[in-house]
Amino acid sequence: MEFLYLSPEFPPNFAKFILQLDRHGANVWALGESDFYDMPERLRNAIRYYVRADLTSTEAVERALEELLYAKAAMGSPGRFDVVESHNEIWLGMEAHINRIMNIPGIRPGDLDRLKKKSAMKRQFRACGLTTARGERLKDDAHGLELAGEIGFPLILKPDEGVGAGRIHKVIDPGQLEKLLPVLGSDYFMEAFVDAPIVSYDGLVDRDGGLLFENSLTYGDGVLDYVHGKDTFFYVKRRIPKPLMNIGRQLVNTFDIRRKFFHFEFFFVDGTYMPIEINCRPPGGAILDMMNYSVDDDLYAAYARMITANGRVAVAANKKFYCAYVGRRNRDYVYTHDQLQQRLGDALVEFGENPKIFQKAMSRYRYIIRSPNRERLLKMAGDIQRTKDST
Repeated sequence: MEFLYLSPEFPPNFAKFILQLDRHGANVWALGESDFYDMPERLRNAIRYYVRADLTSTEAVERALEELLYAKAAMGSPGRFDVVESHNEIWLGMEAHINRIMNIPGIRPGDLDRLKKKSAMKRQFRACGLTTARGERLKDDAHGLELAGEIGFPLILKPDEGVGAGRIHKVIDPGQLEKLLPVLGSDYFMEAFVDAPIVSYDGLVDRDGGLLFENSLTYGDGVLDYVHGKDTFFYVKRRIPKPLMNIGRQLVNTFDIRRKFFHFEFFFVDGTYMPIEINCRPPGGAILDMMNYSVDDDLYAAYARMITANGRVAVAANKKFYCAYVGRRNRDYVYTHDQLQQRLGDALVEFGENPKIFQKAMSRYRYIIRSPNRERLLKMAGDIQRTKDST
């Protein structure tokens, strides 16, 4: 198995994919943007050969591929790659480009609109008979003003193709919109603002699109709220509501997702799951680790087994725990970290400082806690985030 991995250095926890692929017998070759010796030693040892390249440039990547193929030949390895993957949505387009030029099975550039553009996703959702928030891709400023008059305020402006909460604006009145439209640039999507809880349907599918693992998250607030300073909170459920599971499975088939993780987001409005967007990648940050903590299994290893076809590919389905991500910023909290360690005990399964690039959305520090009891989980989360000015 000749496996090409894009961006092995980031995000840091995704290095576990490479460690497991190496453990299960894959030859892992890699392209990334960091200096090789800035990576942890264990990760370096799991990569057969690495080339540093600008992953935003097709020319740079193609030159790096030539270097990789030369290194493979010198090491007596086949002059091909069987799989290209990054597990990171920002490199999905480069993954499709490499698949096309090297004739590797997987997504192609022609698949990118339906997998990355919100306008194309929304058309597909509606074709499935699902209710969505009113919205359209903007043609020009005049169209934006006209559409806003039809949708009403508040509304959301977001890139038609974008990741996370970057460059997203909540617009509350016509004056704000008139100032924003001329400076937004092209390729924006306008959508009605929906004030409703957000949930996810996540999982992993095999090469034929068969489900290996299913998961659901409940968010305390939207990502935009976290970017604007709220302490981050969300948790893994022990059970996925049947209606959400049915819609999620339908969308896995509709978007023809294969050999990948996925992360779908929905508004929960009046008992109905309203799709927001799909992502052909694992959910971000530490969520994959939270999914592991919830079942006491290893999705990094399950992916490697699925790719290499060695051993079983089943993943534990029984959720033993609710598992929460609780973020803290630089605030005056009631409990110090040492006090929280004593209060939480074994329920605290992970603590750490997030990479700076994640801190706006994910808070500076992460606490990952778990409990078989939802009420206890919520109580612990409240203790972690309780500030002195709120008591």
